[in-house]
Amino acid sequence: MTTATKLRLRFAKRGDLRLISHRDLLRCLERMLRRARLPVALSQGFNPRARIVFAMPLGLGIEGRSEIVDLELSRPEDPEEVLGRLRGVSPPGFDWLDVEALPDRSPAPRPVAAEYHLDVPPERRQDARSALQALLGEASRPVIRRRHDDGREQPIDVRAALLDAELTEDGTLKASLRVTPEGSARPEELLETLGLRDLLDRGSVLARARIELARSDETRG
Repeated sequence: MTTATKLRLRFAKRGDLRLISHRDLLRCLERMLRRARLPVALSQGFNPRARIVFAMPLGLGIEGRSEIVDLELSRPEDPEEVLGRLRGVSPPGFDWLDVEALPDRSPAPRPVAAEYHLDVPPERRQDARSALQALLGEASRPVIRRRHDDGREQPIDVRAALLDAELTEDGTLKASLRVTPEGSARPEELLETLGLRDLLDRGSVLARARIELARSDETRG
């Protein structure tokens, strides 16, 4: 039996859970760990916290289909046993997908890209396809982001952040956005550029389908 103290888990967050903040998601996970009676390692200091590292925060309202979180334990455990115990205490909409053991000194997950999906209604697909083709044909498409904390404006190049995108025959917009230490264009900014931002206000669900990690962070090759 393989045991490990450091694990990488993948999970999905769907339904009403997509409406909770990243901070509330962390609290939800901490409750699951307590209910599963897992020996979670704690940080040092006056306010010790569970050693949990998410690959990327998930924006409010966005569905996560393959999110990544690293978990450190205080003693070795069987990864599949940990996965089973977490599945037994997870709330509706929170689905644990798989788990893998990591070397004890492996680095935190470092995302380099994220893929987002959105279903586009039939009557909007022709215009969306034209807008996407125009964007892909440009070298740059700057937009202005207004910071919530101080109101300052920040230029963001949506085209430079867009690694790949397509609108499939069945109407699914699939877009991969670059992630850097300095940040990235937000998927909502891409939708605004394509004239599709209003779909979110009308009830369409934006989903993050995949997170790509830096190769040194991938343990599966």
